Amino acid sequence: MKCIVIIGNGGREESIRWKLSEETSSTALHVSMLANDDNLKLHENLKEDDLVVVGPEVPIAEGLTDQLVSDGIPVFGPSKLAGRLETSKLWAKQFMERNDIPTAKWSIFNRTSQGMTDAMDLLWHRYLHQQQDFPHIKLTPKFPVVIKEDGLCNGKGVVICKTRDEANNVVPSIFITNKFNSTSNKILFEDFIEGQEASCFVLTDGKDYKILPYCQDYKPVGEGNTGPNTGGMGAICPNTHVTEEVKNRVEKEIIIPTLDGMREEGLPYKGVLYIGLMINEDGSPYVIEYNVRFGDPECQVLMMLMKSELHPYLEAVANETLGTLPDPEFYEGSALTVVMCSGGYPEEYQTQYMIEGLDAELSNPNVKIFHAGTQQVGNHHGVKWITNGGRVLNVTARGDSLEDAREQAYNVVEKISWQDSFYRTDIGDLTDFDA
Repeated sequence: MKCIVIIGNGGREESIRWKLSEETSSTALHVSMLANDDNLKLHENLKEDDLVVVGPEVPIAEGLTDQLVSDGIPVFGPSKLAGRLETSKLWAKQFMERNDIPTAKWSIFNRTSQGMTDAMDLLWHRYLHQQQDFPHIKLTPKFPVVIKEDGLCNGKGVVICKTRDEANNVVPSIFITNKFNSTSNKILFEDFIEGQEASCFVLTDGKDYKILPYCQDYKPVGEGNTGPNTGGMGAICPNTHVTEEVKNRVEKEIIIPTLDGMREEGLPYKGVLYIGLMINEDGSPYVIEYNVRFGDPECQVLMMLMKSELHPYLEAVANETLGTLPDPEFYEGSALTVVMCSGGYPEEYQTQYMIEGLDAELSNPNVKIFHAGTQQVGNHHGVKWITNGGRVLNVTARGDSLEDAREQAYNVVEKISWQDSFYRTDIGDLTDFDA
């Protein structure tokens, strides 16, 4: 029996496990999940016809893919060096410059006292609109400004400052205390691009590629896209803002130059590439960021909508045979996921609270609850689930329309609770604001 090992134990990985277990070929597959810190156990039983699917970015940054490939184990996931598209925002920006890929203007600062002084000078310069006094600065002299950590920060290393006062309050915590626990001592300042956000996912084996349906995620913690950024509070698929014209431009101006550029630099990209986009008012796409894995929670809505079996595509990417497969098929309609969180997230929060109402999904086959931060407790007398993270559950629904999927998801969400739990009530509501 072929073994598929999924690295990671969050909602993203749980949705991949669910999708694989639902497929007709699942009787010939043994699918298991390993937490990030269990990676050393991989080599004990794996064979050359097995497959490892790397869910999160940290194992990629640590070189897990390279280690497994050197041992002859097929892997769905990029190499450590190719992973720099996500693990170093600075490297990604430099790569985009080398390959003429559209992105926001930017400048880089060191996490030192002088670096903070230079950054404060930049903010003052933007405030005064006097770019000529700072010829070394590439940025446009206006707010908002985006402050972005170079290194990995568990999806939270970005702050959008709308005013100079907001930026002045944020800068010391980033430069002095390393608020987001970044793995790098470099900090980027970027222009803010107005427009509509979109999440593009591309399966690629380094030669051929398949573009999946565009998604839209909801990063800010609060209603109406307010408050600090999170790992993601919800997602919808497909993205209603992405036209065929925009898709064609993204493929021509971003996807092809990215994959060609990586290959030409000796870093062929294998796995799924997430491209975070901003589409401005004239339809021009810009890269906000790259991620070197499925987005979380976008993966959950993609898995709900995917009609084709996932396993052949994972295997084809690992074996560099993606070009032999047709484009994957997806169900008509829409999918939506709502992330239920622990009170206090994305700042400090308490865990170990009993979760009530998890049987609510049983009454609707179009709704799945993917566990993201939970723990099972109990014995032969009974089993319960308790909270064990900030983002706890992903309630995901598929419907004939976005409105249908939204209604089904929230009908289940409203039946689930634990102490201090919360969620956004506006996921998929496109009438009140542009997410």
